[in-house]
Amino acid sequence: MVEETNNMKELIEYIAKSIVNKPEAVVVTEEQSSERLILKLQVDPEDTGRVIGKQGRVAQAMRTLLRVMAVREGIRANLEIVSDQEIVSDQEIVSDQEIVSEAETSHETSE
Repeated sequence: MVEETNNMKELIEYIAKSIVNKPEAVVVTEEQSSERLILKLQVDPEDTGRVIGKQGRVAQAMRTLLRVMAVREGIRANLEIVSDQEIVSDQEIVSDQEIVSEAETSHETSE
């Protein structure tokens, strides 16, 4: 199982380093519990938006790839994006989308 988690960690690290402006700041750590593997991705604060992507699409794609690898190995895995010691979860990404949508709507109606 150690080899499988290393492969997952390397995949997330490779993807993140490919899309950020400061690849040297990318750090992937793992926490293993009895039920699941949690990979924590930490990037430079300026690159957080890049790894989340528009409407959370990049983060969701990385989570999907991670889950596919985990299912093949018979384990459960999750990806958390850490920015300045704050964890960016799926739910927070959705709430950011709603805020952006509301701002765009109010901007359009004021014109």
